[in-house]
Amino acid sequence: MPYICPICQLQPFSHSLIKLFEKKDILYYYTCPAQAIRYNDLEGIINHYNGILSEIPENKEWIWIFDSLGFTMKHAAQTNIAISIVKLISNKFSKHLKKIIIINPTAYITITHTILLPFLNTKIRNIIEINYEDTKPEEIIFKTKI
Repeated sequence: MPYICPICQLQPFSHSLIKLFEKKDILYYYTCPAQAIRYNDLEGIINHYNGILSEIPENKEWIWIFDSLGFTMKHAAQTNIAISIVKLISNKFSKHLKKIIIINPTAYITITHTILLPFLNTKIRNIIEINYEDTKPEEIIFKTKI
């Protein structure tokens, strides 16, 4: 049975991470923190990410599309959440993480990325791509060469 975030079940769009698509054994996950109602809910967000990402089968890779559209200072100020997400992914879900693609980058996402660099393992540092051309996750999915 697929994971259902108990907070999002009561209040849809509380958190932002969804499985978007599967293409040739690669799972695409999408997040847009600015669309999350509870963008500052540390415990809920970490549980949400852990629940969703724990469903990735051992034999599949995944790509994380991070949409910065609307990412402002109030989101960038949540450094404890960003650090906790990075630690969770680095420690538990990086083995099969193929790429992180940031779309619609803002100045605040650049600042956040700089703050997070010391918390990223080498593999994750090397797979982050900031995409200035594509603005929709569908564009990324259909352009990705596998």
